[in-house]
Amino acid sequence: MDQRPFKLLHLPTLPLKNVLQFLNPIDLFELSQCSQKTRFNIPLAGTKKFHCRINVASYCIVINNYVFCVKRQHCKTGSKLRGNRNFMGIIADVAHELEHEIISFWNNIDIGLKNVLFHVTKVFDCTIKSFESLWTIPAAIFNSIIDSIITRQSEIGKLAIEAHSLTDEDVMKIFSSLRITEDLELRYRFSRSQAIPYNTKSVLIWHSYWITPTHLSVMKKCTVITLKQSTLTDNDMKWLLECWKLGEYPNLEYLSIHSNALSSNFTAFGLPSLQDNVDPRVFSKKILGENRAIYRTVDIQRGDGAPAKIHFDGKDGTVKLLVL
Repeated sequence: MDQRPFKLLHLPTLPLKNVLQFLNPIDLFELSQCSQKTRFNIPLAGTKKFHCRINVASYCIVINNYVFCVKRQHCKTGSKLRGNRNFMGIIADVAHELEHEIISFWNNIDIGLKNVLFHVTKVFDCTIKSFESLWTIPAAIFNSIIDSIITRQSEIGKLAIEAHSLTDEDVMKIFSSLRITEDLELRYRFSRSQAIPYNTKSVLIWHSYWITPTHLSVMKKCTVITLKQSTLTDNDMKWLLECWKLGEYPNLEYLSIHSNALSSNFTAFGLPSLQDNVDPRVFSKKILGENRAIYRTVDIQRGDGAPAKIHFDGKDGTVKLLVL
């Protein structure tokens, strides 16, 4: 039997491409560490079609369900280390105990997350599908990641904007440079009202005190609208609900708005109440991959006859609408 090593890179392009396509993202990453020549051949595996998701809360970069996890140095105690790897010129110890996960250890996990992200996206040349930030991430790291995304692509599916020291200018630069298509989560607290394009199917705004009916009128294509800590008045809310009934929000399936300015006995559509205190049933519907629930509801209809459930919590100041 021939025991000579198999010289992968000596294969013609087409056979090499076929071989590389059998490898998963972690295998391809490991192969890319062998040499510059090997790294340059990785895109032959079709890695441009890979999808990358960044989750700062778990300090993970997920590529096609394979996880590149970043942990602090002290976490490597007891781990089965597999040597070290090069991430953008910086060497880090790694552990690879699970088939779908590789862990790298860093003195500064924010820098580690950025370096791992920049390295794997450079190797794979793939699209970043979602970026979920966290308030603890330094603004400099957040902005460098955003800048990297903007230079690579013109749109992103999901973006959760949050970092403790961002400025209004930092956030508005994102909206002027990047189209968010699926899910916008805005946890940043603006210092003043802003005009934002709402191209997404789902909008969640935490500090929404600056939102007015003018902003709501730009959300008419949304499937899900969630506002927290708003200052919408009874008249604002009645206007929104009447617009929905008239069919001006044809895609809307779930609405949840909390407002500090709603009166405790708020109602709409000429109904005596928007809450059924007798029927405790919960109604739920899976919308955009997430179960949305509503309870103690009153039955209503959109102008075209589409049935819906509505609920108002007078103690909490929250209106919820679920289109069935």
